[in-house]
Amino acid sequence: MAEKHYGTDMAIYHGSVTDMPFNNDLYGGIFCYALIHLLDDNERKKLILDCYNQLSENGYMIFTAISKEAHTYGQGKLISKDRYEIFEGAQLYFYDKDSIESEFSMYGLFEITEINESQPFFLIKCKKGT
Repeated sequence: MAEKHYGTDMAIYHGSVTDMPFNNDLYGGIFCYALIHLLDDNERKKLILDCYNQLSENGYMIFTAISKEAHTYGQGKLISKDRYEIFEGAQLYFYDKDSIESEFSMYGLFEITEINESQPFFLIKCKKGT
């Protein structure tokens, strides 16, 4: 589908983010939308590090992550601290500002913004070299 819309000039990698990095290229920006909260503790740490390592100097990485303010927080089966299986196969980790600071502070975290789309999210911005 991507090839149909964008041609063959764009590299598309099909697979899990847990298999990153897919190449050795450096990027000026990486955007991860509504993904990180689907990963467990080790997978989240690896994703953040892998993205950061593929940023060029002064490059940005931006994540959106579900907030503890979501109506689904605390629902379902408790898997680990702030992580719940909402329904079979859907395990979500719910963020607050402290958990964002903990996971992103060493990766150039410079802004946390609360946003509301279909549910409350955080917009997390980091810059390499900060």
